[in-house]
Amino acid sequence: MSSPKNKSTSVSITKTNEVKTNEQYAKFWYKGSHSHPVRRTVLIKTMTDQFIEGYELREGNKVKSPNKASLKKYCRTKIAQHKNLRLDNPLRNQNPNKSTLKMCSPTNITNSGV
Repeated sequence: MSSPKNKSTSVSITKTNEVKTNEQYAKFWYKGSHSHPVRRTVLIKTMTDQFIEGYELREGNKVKSPNKASLKKYCRTKIAQHKNLRLDNPLRNQNPNKSTLKMCSPTNITNSGV
């Protein structure tokens, strides 16, 4: 199988495309160009105050393996707050002004899923 397009990446994806256990993941709802925020799970490559860049393992209900995940960059201002979620989402009423960004370890991803 092929390796990621950007070979100078600091993310540790082995030759068998398995992610090493010391990497961090971010789970969040992202309001891009669509009508409502969509759930994302990203294996973080770099993170700044303005952007999160990494391999997208989940987009909505589509889950990808690490070897098929594409490298994407997310603007942190477009990460939804709880109040921006759909009315039928149970997370909407939890801390309405708090960001949906949640940092996860590989252990949490393994236990709770992408």
